[in-house]
Amino acid sequence: MFTVFLCVLTTVHIVGSASEVLFSDDFSSGELESNWILYGDPQPRILDSLGVTPPCFNNNGDSMFGSGVFSREVFKIGEGLRVECDMYLECAERGTWVTATLAIVTPDFRDERTQRDFSIARMEIFYSGELDWGTPHRQCVLQLASGDCEGVNFRYEQYHQNQLLNNWHTYCIEINEDRLVTFFINDSLIVSSPVMIPDTVETVRIQLGNRSSDWGIALHDNLVVYRP
Repeated sequence: MFTVFLCVLTTVHIVGSASEVLFSDDFSSGELESNWILYGDPQPRILDSLGVTPPCFNNNGDSMFGSGVFSREVFKIGEGLRVECDMYLECAERGTWVTATLAIVTPDFRDERTQRDFSIARMEIFYSGELDWGTPHRQCVLQLASGDCEGVNFRYEQYHQNQLLNNWHTYCIEINEDRLVTFFINDSLIVSSPVMIPDTVETVRIQLGNRSSDWGIALHDNLVVYRP
């Protein structure tokens, strides 16, 4: 059975300081392959002209099947895990099919087509303009999700979040020691998931990327993985 918990409550909280940095990447090395496994066509790339500060990661995906990266390193989640990343989304008002994603995935993740089976927590911002014929007026959409990879899932979605467009914001996913997931934007708590990550998931990778089109751009920068 496939169960979805949908939540619309938003509260505020300040994220505490992390005690241990496990991994970070500001993409200033000029190459991706040493820390990341690339997927998609066209492949993602480093963009020298933008970022906080430049350079930054450009998912560079097509409008149907996203491009991106997932970390070569795997991280244990038994003692909790926090992942932060700055993301930027820009899209023309009529446009669509532009998405920025920060996700925590199981080690078997390989590309966007496998995300349903191997994603355990993800934050996405995307734009639905007039060209998105099914839902043309949602504008900027914030979508948060977590699940146990076995059919029990939590999803939180808000439309018309245009304050998230055209500027950098810090997105954060935290898995606590009880394996519950909490989502933050700019240090403010957005929502907590009631779905526990199963103890069969011991290690994870970090995924960045998703779709792009001629209508806009999706960027990522300053990825940091913490032990809370």
